[in-house]
This record gives sequence, C-alpha cells and structure tokens, in this order.
Amino acid sequence: MENEGRINISEELNYLRSLMESLDSQLSVLVRGMDEIRKAYAVLKEEGLAVSKDVRISIGAGIYAKAKINPSDKLFVPIGSDLYVEEGSQKSLSRLDQNMKELDTSIQNVQGRRSEISSRYNSLVAVLQQAQEQQRSKS
Repeated sequence: MENEGRINISEELNYLRSLMESLDSQLSVLVRGMDEIRKAYAVLKEEGLAVSKDVRISIGAGIYAKAKINPSDKLFVPIGSDLYVEEGSQKSLSRLDQNMKELDTSIQNVQGRRSEISSRYNSLVAVLQQAQEQQRSKS
C-alpha cells in the first residue's frame, strides 16, 4: 500500500514537472511576442525616424534594406492567416498598446498558474522526502 502511494506521488511529480515545462515554453513564446510588439511600438513612437536619411529595415535572414518612412503613410498590419490591413500609425500604436496589455495579462496568468503548480510540486517533494526519512528511521 505504501509503495502504491509512492508510485502515485511519483506519477504526479512527473505530471507536474511536465506541466511546468509546458508553461515555461508558453511563457517564452509570450515574452518573445511582447518583445516584438515593444520594438514595433518604439519604432512607431520614434519621432526622429521620419526625418532620418538612413533607416534600415530587416527583410529576414540578417539582411537589411535601406528605406524611408513617411509617418503619414499607412502601414500594413497582419490580422492573421497571411491577411493584412492598411492603417495609420496612430491606429497601429493603439492596436499595439492593446496587444501589450493583453499579452501582459496572459503572461501574469501563466506565471500565476506556474507558481501554483510549482508550489504543489514542492509540497509533494517534501512529503516524499519526509516519507523516505521515516522509512530510513524505521530501518
């Protein structure tokens, strides 16, 4: 009976460890997304960018092209499934601001869930260690 309890605890520990790894992965994706949005937001907020003569824009794979940005031009904004809409920079800033708020909420929720799971995991480890100590003292 005692072995069965130890096996159940061990299985739950493995499950909780798996959940924490999954949540860590989700957090990593969310944080990278937040960084990307913050960079776009900073670029759109940069006043000197419009008058700069030497703007480089990444076209991927570490390759950049020279560009000139006109703040009055509309931007192409992805809305999903390789679809884009044109919108002004102020609307884009507003959209990015809302996205940052939503991402921040998601990050906090995932961190909270991970904290709960971590606490449960640590409690089970303590119970398992206590049971092992009791077993040793009986021997």
